[in-house]
Amino acid sequence: MKKSVIVFALAFGFSMSNVNAVHAAIALESYPVVTNPVKVSPLCKAVAKGDLQEVNKLIEAGADVNAKSNGLMPIHYAAKYNRVEIIKALITAGSEIHRSCDAGFTPVRYAEKSNAKEAASFLKRFKK
Repeated sequence: MKKSVIVFALAFGFSMSNVNAVHAAIALESYPVVTNPVKVSPLCKAVAKGDLQEVNKLIEAGADVNAKSNGLMPIHYAAKYNRVEIIKALITAGSEIHRSCDAGFTPVRYAEKSNAKEAASFLKRFKK
Protein backbone atom coordinates (compact mmCIF):
# COMPACT_ATOMS: atom_id res chain seq x y z
CA MET A 1 0.00 0.00 0.00
CA LYS A 2 2.86 2.36 0.84
CA LYS A 3 4.39 1.73 -2.59
CA SER A 4 1.11 2.62 -4.31
CA VAL A 5 0.84 5.87 -2.37
CA ILE A 6 4.45 6.78 -3.18
CA VAL A 7 4.01 5.98 -6.90
CA PHE A 8 0.76 7.95 -7.00
CA ALA A 9 2.41 10.91 -5.25
CA LEU A 10 5.35 10.89 -7.69
CA ALA A 11 3.06 10.65 -10.73
CA PHE A 12 0.88 13.46 -9.40
CA GLY A 13 3.97 15.59 -8.74
CA PHE A 14 5.28 15.10 -12.29
CA SER A 15 1.92 15.90 -13.83
CA MET A 16 1.60 19.07 -11.76
CA SER A 17 5.10 20.18 -12.74
CA ASN A 18 4.11 19.89 -16.43
CA VAL A 19 0.98 21.95 -15.81
CA ASN A 20 3.03 24.51 -13.92
CA ALA A 21 5.57 24.62 -16.77
CA VAL A 22 2.78 25.34 -19.26
CA HIS A 23 1.35 28.08 -17.04
CA ALA A 24 4.82 29.58 -16.64
CA ALA A 25 5.40 29.54 -20.40
CA ILE A 26 2.07 31.25 -21.00
CA ALA A 27 2.81 33.85 -18.34
CA LEU A 28 6.16 34.61 -19.96
CA GLU A 29 4.57 34.58 -23.43
CA SER A 30 7.26 32.19 -24.60
CA TYR A 31 4.89 30.16 -26.74
CA PRO A 32 5.06 30.51 -30.53
CA VAL A 33 2.86 33.08 -32.20
CA VAL A 34 1.28 31.82 -35.39
CA THR A 35 0.41 34.44 -37.95
CA ASN A 36 -1.24 34.19 -41.33
CA PRO A 37 1.38 35.16 -43.90
CA VAL A 38 -1.24 35.32 -46.64
CA LYS A 39 -2.48 38.84 -47.18
CA VAL A 40 -5.50 39.05 -49.47
CA SER A 41 -7.35 42.30 -50.08
CA PRO A 42 -11.08 42.52 -49.37
CA LEU A 43 -11.69 42.97 -53.10
CA CYS A 44 -9.80 39.79 -53.98
CA LYS A 45 -11.66 37.90 -51.24
CA ALA A 46 -15.01 39.06 -52.63
CA VAL A 47 -13.92 38.08 -56.15
CA ALA A 48 -12.81 34.62 -55.01
CA LYS A 49 -16.13 34.12 -53.19
CA GLY A 50 -18.05 35.20 -56.28
CA ASP A 51 -19.85 37.99 -54.43
CA LEU A 52 -20.66 40.44 -57.25
CA GLN A 53 -22.56 42.83 -54.96
CA GLU A 54 -19.60 43.09 -52.58
CA VAL A 55 -17.22 43.55 -55.50
CA ASN A 56 -19.36 46.44 -56.81
CA LYS A 57 -19.55 48.01 -53.34
CA LEU A 58 -15.79 47.83 -52.93
CA ILE A 59 -15.19 49.31 -56.38
CA GLU A 60 -17.63 52.14 -55.62
CA ALA A 61 -15.80 52.74 -52.34
CA GLY A 62 -12.55 53.21 -54.26
CA ALA A 63 -10.87 49.80 -54.10
CA ASP A 64 -7.93 49.58 -56.50
CA VAL A 65 -8.91 47.05 -59.18
CA ASN A 66 -5.25 46.63 -60.17
CA ALA A 67 -3.74 46.15 -56.70
CA LYS A 68 -2.09 42.76 -56.25
CA SER A 69 -2.74 40.34 -53.39
CA ASN A 70 -0.34 37.41 -53.20
CA GLY A 71 0.96 38.40 -56.60
CA LEU A 72 -2.46 38.36 -58.28
CA MET A 73 -4.75 41.19 -59.30
CA PRO A 74 -8.50 40.83 -58.71
CA ILE A 75 -8.99 39.96 -62.38
CA HIS A 76 -6.62 37.00 -61.98
CA TYR A 77 -8.76 35.70 -59.09
CA ALA A 78 -11.88 36.21 -61.22
CA ALA A 79 -10.26 34.35 -64.12
CA LYS A 80 -9.11 31.52 -61.88
CA TYR A 81 -12.57 31.00 -60.36
CA ASN A 82 -14.43 31.48 -63.68
CA ARG A 83 -16.30 34.61 -62.53
CA VAL A 84 -17.28 36.18 -65.87
CA GLU A 85 -19.74 38.73 -64.43
CA ILE A 86 -17.08 39.90 -61.99
CA ILE A 87 -14.52 40.10 -64.82
CA LYS A 88 -16.94 42.41 -66.64
CA ALA A 89 -17.30 44.62 -63.56
CA LEU A 90 -13.51 44.77 -63.08
CA ILE A 91 -12.92 45.68 -66.74
CA THR A 92 -15.58 48.38 -66.54
CA ALA A 93 -13.78 49.75 -63.46
CA GLY A 94 -10.46 49.91 -65.34
CA SER A 95 -8.74 46.61 -64.64
CA GLU A 96 -5.62 46.06 -66.74
CA ILE A 97 -6.54 42.82 -68.47
CA HIS A 98 -3.17 42.30 -70.17
CA ARG A 99 -1.04 42.76 -67.06
CA SER A 100 0.72 39.63 -65.78
CA CYS A 101 0.66 38.30 -62.25
CA ASP A 102 3.92 37.80 -60.35
CA ALA A 103 4.18 34.28 -61.82
CA GLY A 104 4.06 35.77 -65.34
CA PHE A 105 0.53 34.80 -66.37
CA THR A 106 -2.01 37.14 -67.94
CA PRO A 107 -5.63 36.74 -66.81
CA VAL A 108 -6.40 34.77 -70.01
CA ARG A 109 -3.51 32.37 -69.38
CA TYR A 110 -4.48 32.07 -65.72
CA ALA A 111 -8.04 31.15 -66.71
CA GLU A 112 -6.75 28.54 -69.15
CA LYS A 113 -4.37 27.14 -66.54
CA SER A 114 -7.29 26.89 -64.08
CA ASN A 115 -9.60 25.28 -66.67
CA ALA A 116 -12.02 28.22 -66.37
CA LYS A 117 -13.34 27.95 -69.91
CA GLU A 118 -15.99 30.68 -69.86
CA ALA A 119 -13.59 33.21 -68.34
CA ALA A 120 -10.85 32.32 -70.84
CA SER A 121 -13.27 32.59 -73.75
CA PHE A 122 -14.52 35.98 -72.56
CA LEU A 123 -11.03 37.37 -71.92
CA LYS A 124 -9.77 36.25 -75.33
CA ARG A 125 -12.06 38.87 -76.88
CA PHE A 126 -9.69 41.54 -75.60
CA LYS A 127 -6.62 40.85 -77.72
CA LYS A 128 -3.82 43.44 -77.53
